[in-house]
Amino acid sequence: MGAHHAALSFAASLLLVAMAVCILISTRLTRRITSAERREAFRPRWYELLVAVGCIGLAFWNLQQPLTHGPLWFGITPDRLEIGLAAVLSYSSFHFYLIWRRRGSVAFWALSFSLLFWAVLMVFGQFKARFGGDLLGPVPQMLLGVSMVMVLFENERNAVQENALAFSKLDVDPMRLLSAGDLVPSMQSILERLVAPLPTSRAVICVSERWRAVLPSVQMGFSSQFAAKLDATGAGEYICELAYRRGGFASFRNLRDMNEPLPAFPGGRFEQFREALLAENIHNATAVSLQTREHNFGVILFPHAERRLFGDSNLRLLIGLALQIGLTLENYVVMHDAQRRTKEYQLLTQIGQAISSRLDQDEVLRSVQKELGQIFDTSNFYV
Repeated sequence: MGAHHAALSFAASLLLVAMAVCILISTRLTRRITSAERREAFRPRWYELLVAVGCIGLAFWNLQQPLTHGPLWFGITPDRLEIGLAAVLSYSSFHFYLIWRRRGSVAFWALSFSLLFWAVLMVFGQFKARFGGDLLGPVPQMLLGVSMVMVLFENERNAVQENALAFSKLDVDPMRLLSAGDLVPSMQSILERLVAPLPTSRAVICVSERWRAVLPSVQMGFSSQFAAKLDATGAGEYICELAYRRGGFASFRNLRDMNEPLPAFPGGRFEQFREALLAENIHNATAVSLQTREHNFGVILFPHAERRLFGDSNLRLLIGLALQIGLTLENYVVMHDAQRRTKEYQLLTQIGQAISSRLDQDEVLRSVQKELGQIFDTSNFYV
């Protein structure tokens, strides 16, 4: 019976150690991490492993040398493990306190206070002898749970606000006439931000053929030629049209044995799409359309395992974010067309000035070709 009680006590101590180490790890995970940083961020650091080993050693020490039952001061019984855990909780509390001072977040203040309160109770032995029981025992855990919920809610709210702001602009100079290649970093940033909270590290934004002269297709987690292959084979245009016609969302399961979904398209386009995805070892995928009321700009394609990548609520949120991105792309296209027309008017003015100010016909033609080169390729163009 004594051995059984000791084993249960040691197991409970290990759970407390695991709790404290997880809280310690969470102190460096308070900022938003990208999908590329996720694996490295959750890898334990050397000092965290050292803390875990030290606390386990204290738990084993308590097991080998039971605590003395005589009161030390005001009826408080010292506990080696609880003192060690209190030190870890105090450090975590101080870290969250600094975050509260920096961000002005009430949730992090509550989290800091609950951890400090728990650490104080651990140091003073939870007042067992003085109050005759664990009267205050569940209070810090309850406060910690409430404060964690507050932090999660605040982080979700901030993430939604940050995403809404980030997806509403491309961070490019609206006064410059950019090519599709110049827009790749901005589109890549949008894709990385969209994938960051998802349990996948692969995705591709495939732009519809109509808009490829203005908007680029980008990918992450695939081979370097995957997005170009989708565009060249027609597989990208197929999934863009399919998702658009199916209300903004299309899902594919077991592509190797899957029949062509409705509505069907002529020319074996589904076979081209299937071959392109199977070549990348993709058997299940979800596509969300980047559309507005008037235009279909493309899709975001997410490969995933056999299980569903999105729940119903997450899918509705993703469709809403895709609509926001579609509106941003539409605004950019409108600005791009306006800027192109402005450049054309300026070019016509400059051509007229060049013709009126020069008498040498060859020089005039060279000037015309140079000015036309600002809006399209004139390497094989002759006037």
